[in-house]
Amino acid sequence: MITTAGNFFLKTNLTAAGDCIIVHHRNVAIDMKGHTITGNGTGGGITDTGIFVQSVAISNGKIKNFNEGIDFFGFDSDLITLERIDASSNKSDGIFIRGCCNSLTRIKANKNGSAGIFVDECCDVYNEIQANDNGDEGFVTLGCCTGVNKVTANDNAGDGADVEGCCSGASNITANRNKGNGVFMNDCCNSLINSKASNNTAAGFDILSNDNAVANSNANDNRADGMEFSDGDNQVADSAANNNKVVGIDLGNGDFNTVTDVTANHNGTDGVALLCNLNDEGNAVRVSAHNNTVKNLLETGTGICTNLLNNAP
Repeated sequence: MITTAGNFFLKTNLTAAGDCIIVHHRNVAIDMKGHTITGNGTGGGITDTGIFVQSVAISNGKIKNFNEGIDFFGFDSDLITLERIDASSNKSDGIFIRGCCNSLTRIKANKNGSAGIFVDECCDVYNEIQANDNGDEGFVTLGCCTGVNKVTANDNAGDGADVEGCCSGASNITANRNKGNGVFMNDCCNSLINSKASNNTAAGFDILSNDNAVANSNANDNRADGMEFSDGDNQVADSAANNNKVVGIDLGNGDFNTVTDVTANHNGTDGVALLCNLNDEGNAVRVSAHNNTVKNLLETGTGICTNLLNNAP
């Protein structure tokens, strides 16, 4: 148990029945020196055991076969930095952090029984994350104001990547063959850039609120919509949604949306659906949509959509 501030390092691999490294103090740095800690399927590999801690940094090691690999579940335990950590093959979550303001870089969290990574609050940064083949979601961040880059979340039993809460930016996400959605966002004012979602059981991108933007992204071969939006004031640009089972790009559930420079071919119902109500119209510019089962470009509502240079007969 670590009960004082300081820098600590591992000299060898460790095994444990129950909790292994317990952190009960703030300002703790742990260099695992490339070693592995292995459990018996119970406890936490590195954990605060529910006691609030702050300013903890952990680097350069593997944690496997615990109930939770890394588990900071103390009330608002925050400012946790993880770098070059492999938290795979644990019985529940690979990594769980309850508090805010965390940084996770070069992380692997694969083949865990529940989520690969689950962070409960806001204001985090994630870069170079692998969260594949987990028993629930691959990657989950619940709070607002977060930056997410280079996440691979494939073959999970739930969604690939959940970026919940408003005002976050996600880029370079790959989310394929998940049993839920590829990427799920449920609040306003988020961006999804340069991302790909294919062969997911639900939607490629499922975006539930308003004022979101998707650009330079592809959602193909999904079993529901390629891109599904539930509200208005959303924008899609320079993107493609082909061969999905339902709508390619579904902006038909809210008005004041725009779609620009997109391709939507061979979808099960409509290529692009756009709702245009009086005084809250929408714009469709350079939409290329062909060979969709119902309509290539479906425009509904009480107003008139603005169309320019579309190729959607």
